[in-house]
Amino acid sequence: MLKAIGLQIRLNGEYFSDHQIMQRSDFQGITGMVRSTAMIHIRRLRQEGKLQNIGIPSQPIYVPAPGFYGKSRDYQPVK
Repeated sequence: MLKAIGLQIRLNGEYFSDHQIMQRSDFQGITGMVRSTAMIHIRRLRQEGKLQNIGIPSQPIYVPAPGFYGKSRDYQPVK
């Protein structure tokens, strides 16, 4: 649970405040996780509705879902 809280703080404060999109490699850089672990966490965040993929399955581009990571509930990501 503590890891999840730290991850939320990093995504809020360090990443999405300065960036519009995120790729897996960006997530790895933020968290220090290896590729497979990063994908597990990205999948979890997508299942929880906190991240959305606006790219294609083979080339995902992640954005915050409305209401998460500093985005208002009215926020609509451009696809």
